Amino acid sequence: MSHIPQNFLLLHAGEEQLFSRTSQLIASYSDLSDHLDISERAMDVMDMLRQHYHNDDNQRTISQLAMRAFNHMASAWKLTSTGYYQAAGILLRDLVETTYLVNAFLEDDSLISKWRTADRRTLLREFSPFAVRKILEDAAGGERSRREQIYSKFSNLAGHPTPQGFAMLRPNGMDSQIGPFSDVTALRALLEEMGMLAIQAGFTFGVYLDHNSSAPAAVAHRFVAGAMEYSGKYLGKRYSDAERSEVEELYARLASSDG
Repeated sequence: MSHIPQNFLLLHAGEEQLFSRTSQLIASYSDLSDHLDISERAMDVMDMLRQHYHNDDNQRTISQLAMRAFNHMASAWKLTSTGYYQAAGILLRDLVETTYLVNAFLEDDSLISKWRTADRRTLLREFSPFAVRKILEDAAGGERSRREQIYSKFSNLAGHPTPQGFAMLRPNGMDSQIGPFSDVTALRALLEEMGMLAIQAGFTFGVYLDHNSSAPAAVAHRFVAGAMEYSGKYLGKRYSDAERSEVEELYARLASSDG
């Protein structure tokens, strides 16, 4: 006799059916596959930091944040693929917050140890989402960015209980539904968001990769090449053949010097 309640077993069986439906949809629409592809490439960058970036406390901090980001992307995919779209959005909001924090560390690496050793009051005062966005905007000369808008979008739709968030509980054209469901519009929206966040997170964590070592450089190369292709197709930023060739030549030189 199973120790898992029957309703949980039935729920799992339904989730497996929804995963099969998601797989069929992704096979039918190339854009959905593209969003997953760039997400997987960014996760490879994060995993490479787990393997190669832990020589001191600061490196271990970045590595562990990369692990956190990896786990959230993996979990967001799992939830999205089985029809829990709003729950997936909660994890993507955390990916936004983690990426912004690491971006702040890139602006001032002394913040890494300060954050790592901070008490609760310091974390709330100096490293809240608002404080981190201010660090980044100050570094950009006070120029306002879309960071607050992006963070608020995920907060309103998924992170906090709001009336707007009810939209993520409704299959297209239907009333709110308890439990998971399959809806191609919601699936596309979540995977699009994950792909765009993967670009940001991949470049942010990729700065810390050791490009003089073959394995990290190969992962960085694969991510950058994919990001250039993705940006041209979905983000309105097209790279010229000359720019692509420059990237290929750079990584070819790195591979040659490592060998």
